[in-house]
Amino acid sequence: MREVREGFASFRLADSLTVTSNYRNVTPECAGLTVYTKSGTSGECVACPQGTKRSVRSLAQSHQTGSVSLSYVRYVSSLAAVAAVYLVFGKLGLALAFVHLTATTVWPPAGIALAAYLLLGHRIWPGILLGAFLVNVTTTGTAATSAGIAAGNTLEGLLGAYLVNRFAGGLDVFRRGQDILKFTALAGVVATTVSATLGVTSLALGGFAARSDYVSIWLTWWFGDMLGALIFAPPILLWSVNRQWSWNRRQTVEAMALFILLFAFAQAVFGGWPPLTVKNCPLTFLLAPVLIWMAFRFRQREIATANLMLCVLAIRGTLHGYGPFVMPSPGESILLLQTFMGVTALMSITVAAIFSELRRLFGELEDALSDVKTLKGLVPICAWCKKIRNAGGDWEELEAYFRKRADIDFTHGICPGCLEKSKPNS
Repeated sequence: MREVREGFASFRLADSLTVTSNYRNVTPECAGLTVYTKSGTSGECVACPQGTKRSVRSLAQSHQTGSVSLSYVRYVSSLAAVAAVYLVFGKLGLALAFVHLTATTVWPPAGIALAAYLLLGHRIWPGILLGAFLVNVTTTGTAATSAGIAAGNTLEGLLGAYLVNRFAGGLDVFRRGQDILKFTALAGVVATTVSATLGVTSLALGGFAARSDYVSIWLTWWFGDMLGALIFAPPILLWSVNRQWSWNRRQTVEAMALFILLFAFAQAVFGGWPPLTVKNCPLTFLLAPVLIWMAFRFRQREIATANLMLCVLAIRGTLHGYGPFVMPSPGESILLLQTFMGVTALMSITVAAIFSELRRLFGELEDALSDVKTLKGLVPICAWCKKIRNAGGDWEELEAYFRKRADIDFTHGICPGCLEKSKPNS
């Protein structure tokens, strides 16, 4: 028997069918609990005084129809939400397009699409395709070129998610340093070539990009997608996988202080805040101690968030002429800045993963050492009943004793109870 509750109705079926939809054809007497047992092909309400009956198969079919309808609505809603987010951040990214209208060195949708595939599965691809198409068709080109670019963006995310799931640990990709490096190589370097190649080829075939500019546009496109995957995907994935807020008051104060300090240093380097009066002073090294301290004290999630905040502040300041990466061309400035941000993000989150793994290993080592401390010297064990005398003077069963401890040497003896049993009757 299996009982399933939803709303005010409860069904108990004696077969493998599971009915979870509300059964509204019941009397008020059945509103609290309605129990159905299988009798042939009918479900009988044993609690209802009127003996309401309904086909078990009909109940299951109505549940299946309701579940399919609900799943379909959720699926469509997810597609619409992903497409809308992709469109908004795509427009923001293209606001920094200097080489070509559709090629930017900052492309957040690459990271958003990758995170969506890893979190929601490959079935989310129509939302990515729709969002990418709307971004490009409202920017430049025709429907055909926009479709080609959108196909490249969609396949890029699919390939990146497949490679991460297959070779880099999937949603646990940021737990270990070696998986982070695999993520960078597979999702950041390899998968992003698909979008750059299909996108620039579509523009060239459609006459919206000169063939002589193919390489420069391709490199800008590829670099923007790579940085989008490295900077925007980690915070989305880490906050989605682990939403628990496990800080105590001291950790909360420390985290707030570090984020405020990072914000102040970033504004001093990229925003012209005092005490610095030089607009292009090369003081980016001031950011390193804060990031290292955050990696040491906190986890990958907080570091990924800090990198995202730093990236936004740095882009804003560089475009306003502040920071050490300002060049005569805005495109060159953003390109240099994003190179710095990519290396910083990769190193800081890798260091955070290493520190996190070291904390786990130290915890296991401390547990092992606490067990080893109890095994010093010889262990008194009863030769007859095999009980062991522990440090408290109590006699434990051998299996229970060794379940808590490691390998040791033995000295054999007889416990008082066994000694009494061994004496001849007088």
